Amino acid sequence: MNNNMKKVSALMALSMALGGGAAYAATLDNTQPVHQTSVSADSNAVRVVNVSVNGASISDGYWNKDGKVAMIPLRDLTDALGIELEWNKETKTAELTRGALWTQVITGKDQYSVNKMLLTLGTAPEITGGKLYVPAAFAEKALHGQVNTTGNQVTISSEEDVKTVTERGVITRISNQDKYKSIQIGGAGTDGIVLNLSDETKFISVEGKEIALTDLAIGMNVEAEHSQITTRSLPPQTPTYKVTVLDAATASEAQPKELLGTAGTIENVKTAEGLISQIEITGTRLTETAPDHVVLNIDKDTLIVNHEGETVKAEELTKDAKVIGFYSPVLTRSLPPIGTAWKVVVEAPAAELEAK
Repeated sequence: MNNNMKKVSALMALSMALGGGAAYAATLDNTQPVHQTSVSADSNAVRVVNVSVNGASISDGYWNKDGKVAMIPLRDLTDALGIELEWNKETKTAELTRGALWTQVITGKDQYSVNKMLLTLGTAPEITGGKLYVPAAFAEKALHGQVNTTGNQVTISSEEDVKTVTERGVITRISNQDKYKSIQIGGAGTDGIVLNLSDETKFISVEGKEIALTDLAIGMNVEAEHSQITTRSLPPQTPTYKVTVLDAATASEAQPKELLGTAGTIENVKTAEGLISQIEITGTRLTETAPDHVVLNIDKDTLIVNHEGETVKAEELTKDAKVIGFYSPVLTRSLPPIGTAWKVVVEAPAAELEAK
């Protein structure tokens, strides 16, 4: 073969190689599944990520452009976890629902809505090959699963495989909306924990009888059995399986039908005949009609407890102590208004706060 023929052959080979590379690049541009193997994440090339959920393999994922974040297929993940996924083609948004869990995923936005709480993971969802992929951390942070990444293997375990936690607290907020039922215990505002409720959540009285969410009221002491996995929000949120009211029937009957609540610190304390007769609380209202600054009379029927529902001494009602006061809506028209405390929950005595 002469030199001219060799040059022609070389040019033809180069043209075919470039054409094949262009065709392959076009395949990626058309968002076909990206499942190629490369030798190193440092090369920024995409590698296959093998994904398993509760011991069963699902469709492969891939590493993102930086080679640091494993992207996994959302539909396959939710199917494996028994989570209902509703896809909105126009907005390219997925809504996930299972019991008390509701999550929204928007393509291209690192802004995940988990039961109305916004969560960022550092990586936005993306569509590849006609499928929506999310970072593997989504399974842990939003779906309360356990995620373990070893090499190119991502292993996910659902919350059913995680031990539950039991804790006690006083109800400070109740949300009974259609889609977002929850109660907050153990504190108000950013304190305590939000217990997300579902149709599967059981409500039990202290006598062991089944009751309903509508039977609960702020001020009640309850024991909750919930997932060990919680969100990192303030307050944290968690799926809840059972709520047991700890107040005895006699105490429940003594509880006013309507209660107001104020959480804050004690500004002033008054005594009469050596006994605490009145406390002044400044803080945050727990209900819309409650004041954030209130004076509460303390009488022999006032319950003074901690979040565990255990009776504490009235002497812990000192200036600067952190408390939650529950009282009847019958208040004076003075400023601040004056009422009678039904229950006072001592969150932290002043001495304990000073020690911190």
